[in-house]
Amino acid sequence: MTKTGCVGAIMVTLLCSPAANAEPVLTVSYSLPSNFKPALEEIARRFEAEHPDVRIKMRAPLASFDDVVNDLLKSKLTGGAPDIAFVGLSHAGLVAERGLAVPLDQLVQKEGGWSKLGYYSSILSLGAVAGRQYGVPFGLAVPVLHVNVDLVRRAGGSMDNFPSDWNGIADLGQKISALDSKLAGFTFQYDAYSNWTLQALIRGAGGRMEAPHGCGIGFDSPEGRWALETLQLFHDKGMPAMSWQQVLQAFSSGTIGISAASSASISRLETQIKTAFEYRTLPFPMTSADGKLPAGGHMVIVSTSDPEKEQAAWDYVKFATGPAAQTIMVQNSGLLPISQRAAEDPALLGSFYKSHPNQAVALGQMSRLTDWYMWPGPNGLKITSVIQDHVDTIVTGKASARETIPKLAAAVSAMLPPCKAAAN
Repeated sequence: MTKTGCVGAIMVTLLCSPAANAEPVLTVSYSLPSNFKPALEEIARRFEAEHPDVRIKMRAPLASFDDVVNDLLKSKLTGGAPDIAFVGLSHAGLVAERGLAVPLDQLVQKEGGWSKLGYYSSILSLGAVAGRQYGVPFGLAVPVLHVNVDLVRRAGGSMDNFPSDWNGIADLGQKISALDSKLAGFTFQYDAYSNWTLQALIRGAGGRMEAPHGCGIGFDSPEGRWALETLQLFHDKGMPAMSWQQVLQAFSSGTIGISAASSASISRLETQIKTAFEYRTLPFPMTSADGKLPAGGHMVIVSTSDPEKEQAAWDYVKFATGPAAQTIMVQNSGLLPISQRAAEDPALLGSFYKSHPNQAVALGQMSRLTDWYMWPGPNGLKITSVIQDHVDTIVTGKASARETIPKLAAAVSAMLPPCKAAAN
């Protein structure tokens, strides 16, 4: 072979080799497509436009945040894990403990630190565990009251004198239900993932799910008992046991008067309702001046351990939590932004909340946000299911709060790991 032929052969080999033409493909796992699919698909398109050497492949969406984590746990053993995943904020401790997320600290150091990235610094702690950052919050949610103002007025109520406590809200719901047998006056999102709204009741009353120092249970307190008794109150005053998906559909069709549920559905409801009736949101009632609200929503983690993909995955995380993508996310949901730059820039979200008062209600509760608690140990996800099963029995009238509380306390205590604090 001639020298020229050798050079040509070498060039063909280099050009045709998989390494030379490989286009990184990042697989992304997420859930709740009714809330997040349009935004995440648009973000993926924008990212690919700015990063033409990387392709984003959205995996088939799962039903819940818990399902995403369960899939990560399973794929850790069987293979086929996604490169990036959107997990519930309550799962921060679990993904760190199980090695499901890559710590981001070294990647951030290369960027010059978190302050360079324009996030709300107080919110970053929601994705941190033991001083290390395992995820970046993507969008935050708070529970709010969704109100059909027309039905409230028909029942003799008004927005100016709207009840500020749960008993009064349930009473108003009864009056709305009495207007027509097809109406549900009041619903409460009792089936929220990882006991989110139950935690909101307890934290709003000044209590906690866990005992001090995370050692044992804390919901067998006066605040916890009050929260479960409040769920019984809702049942006793006629609240139907409807799934959150059923509630969304019924509320948008005008057959529910008041719904205590996530702010993540605000944009969707406004789009569906349009001018069919007057729709307003109100803050989630809290019974303690020191009450807090667990931050709902999710964070994005890098789950790939492939060094060739890790940087590209981090680039996606930065983009998804950056100003442009956060604007897309907020405008397609009722979630709150993690990007302070997006929130303050008039060209992005700076004037958005002034013209969207329903979403501004959720923004006004940011100062009350706290962590969304997740039980430690290998039974963490099972415990949330056990709690939900007991909540279901109360809401459906199969058991009273008084008889449920000791059973629930015993069941959860038996599933927790040994209490390290007890030995100190």
